[in-house]
Amino acid sequence: MKKLFLTYLLLFTLTAINAQEKEQKLFLSGYVKNLHEFSFIDKLDQLQWTTLLHNRLNFKYLPSEAITVRIELRNRLFYGDNVKNIFGFSQMISIDNGITDLSWNIVDNKDILFNTTIDRALVNYTKGNWDITLGRQRVNWGMNLVWNPNDIFNTYNILDFDYEERPGSDAARIQYYLDDFSKLEFSAKKGRGKDDYIVATMYKFNKWLYDIQLITGVYQKDWVIGTGWAGNLKNAGFKGEISYFVPYKTYLNAKNIVSSSIAVDYGFKKGLYINGSLLYNSNANATTNRLDNLMYSNLNAKNLMPFKYSGFVQLSKEISPIFFVSMSTIYSPTKHSLITIPSFNYSIATDWEFNFTAQSFFEFEKYQAIENRLFFRVRWSF
Repeated sequence: MKKLFLTYLLLFTLTAINAQEKEQKLFLSGYVKNLHEFSFIDKLDQLQWTTLLHNRLNFKYLPSEAITVRIELRNRLFYGDNVKNIFGFSQMISIDNGITDLSWNIVDNKDILFNTTIDRALVNYTKGNWDITLGRQRVNWGMNLVWNPNDIFNTYNILDFDYEERPGSDAARIQYYLDDFSKLEFSAKKGRGKDDYIVATMYKFNKWLYDIQLITGVYQKDWVIGTGWAGNLKNAGFKGEISYFVPYKTYLNAKNIVSSSIAVDYGFKKGLYINGSLLYNSNANATTNRLDNLMYSNLNAKNLMPFKYSGFVQLSKEISPIFFVSMSTIYSPTKHSLITIPSFNYSIATDWEFNFTAQSFFEFEKYQAIENRLFFRVRWSF
């Protein structure tokens, strides 16, 4: 903990000194968020609450025009019923699958949990057609708006709306731009587990007014091949991704896995926006596809949802430049599972924002409500 404090102190001191220089090379940005969560099943007398105070600090250093150094961390203070009642909550929050464990539970007792995690620590070199990044970073190969089977390095949970930066990986990424519309990319990731590694290449190009990508490589114990595209069907956006996983040690008798998604989105003249997506997951397990486990599930590119078929529809509208509303729905025919996610966002003042989001989980096969969650969030950005 002493080393962590000294690291904080050094970064803040360097930022303050650098701000006084004529040519600034060290930058600090981030935010502070206060998120209140209220959850219940179907009666308010079962209400539980948890508060999260969430701070992010982004440090960026520019020693030259070609080199960028970034260190970004998130500090989270939890207190309330989730800390007390969810078994293994502190261990789940502190999970770090990188080569080095950069997540620390500084305060961990039955009422309060304070965690610090460094989720970006990288050096980027850009010159000419080359773009090379080493360190903890986000290697984003996804093209769809909701489900990304091609995003094999950094899968994220769509219900975790408070983590907009999304997870990172300890990786090496080399990109070479052939022209304005095509590039070759090689990326490699390593975790602490024996089989926790990914090595893959991607070729991205533009054809028939579509951005198209082809990927291949090794995904843990599998060979993976895939493709993705993004373009238009007349005035509507049309995107898709497919990834095919084949175990390379037992491929003759093994179960191959297909993960694929397509999405269509359209914006109307008066600010109404609609987005729809379908996901197929051949890896779904009928015995474990429970909605109440989804929020804290360890999702990956082979298992983006616990159902074989899932659909997503979102309607959103900008009421004014400072007021935005949306309604999202996720549905699966398995147990007629349904998630509804209404949300609205209001800009209180410059750099201040209020958000309300609800998540309700239902299984209509047994006509039961699984859980309801209400989130109230105030954010200040700097």
